[in-house]
Amino acid sequence: MAISKIIIFFMFVSSLFVSSSSQNCSNYTFRDNKTYAACKTLPVLNSFLHWNYYESNHSVDIAYRHTSLTASNWAAWSLNPSGGAMIGAQCLVAFRNTSGLMSAYTSPITSYRTRLEEGPLSFEVPRVAAEFDGDQITIYATIKLPNVTTAFTHVWQHGVLFGDTPGMHPSGDNLNSIGIVDFASGVTLDNNARPTTTVATRLSRKNRMKFVHGVLNVVSWGILVPIGAMLARYLRVFEIANPMWFYLHVACQLSGYVVGVAGWATGIKLGSDSPGIVHTTHRNIGITIFALATLQVINN
Repeated sequence: MAISKIIIFFMFVSSLFVSSSSQNCSNYTFRDNKTYAACKTLPVLNSFLHWNYYESNHSVDIAYRHTSLTASNWAAWSLNPSGGAMIGAQCLVAFRNTSGLMSAYTSPITSYRTRLEEGPLSFEVPRVAAEFDGDQITIYATIKLPNVTTAFTHVWQHGVLFGDTPGMHPSGDNLNSIGIVDFASGVTLDNNARPTTTVATRLSRKNRMKFVHGVLNVVSWGILVPIGAMLARYLRVFEIANPMWFYLHVACQLSGYVVGVAGWATGIKLGSDSPGIVHTTHRNIGITIFALATLQVINN
């Protein structure tokens, strides 16, 4: 009986821990009820990154949360398009100033002796804002991603304020607060995961799946199904083609449908592996084609 009580106690504690971890990221509720399709609990510094990626204009809305802070702390999150750590980082900085108001601005880092002075970044940031609530600073921003890629080195930090001037960040975990984030695929890796090679491998796998998805659907809906329809339309008028045209028609239609199902399944898998991305028009066209093809197969 005592052992059972101990087991139940540990199960209860574990459930609380899981619930707390979940609340920290995917189940977190923002003040304005803003929702983000993707989120990541960062490995150090009690930080969390939420985002929505918009493929149409190659931009991203981010919310970076940094907890366990006081009013005398600053927080920053940055992208580094050059792939480095501190030098070249394009920062979003936030803190509560001596007037009691939140300061949120951009700051490019060009030297190890930086004081995170305000300045323009190497890419466009149409919006940046911040809030301080309890022990948490949250930075909100809209970023026009540079280049044609969606994968970047990102760095996050905190430190102590001297008046309204950010001071140097501590050592320890602050030296490990770097990783890779791919806003399109949702792949995120910390500094200890050899990110460049691993991310390249995962992105390559994703690109191969995109290629397979495209080929399967072209072969199905673009080749086999139209050929099956043309066989029924043009061959059945010839007596010599009876009943061969019908068998060829059914073979093309069924094989096209089977290949199409495989293409549809790879599309579903790509969607589930790409949090924060919704190709609405592409998805609706795919659902319509698949539904009509299924009805045709049932009617046959």
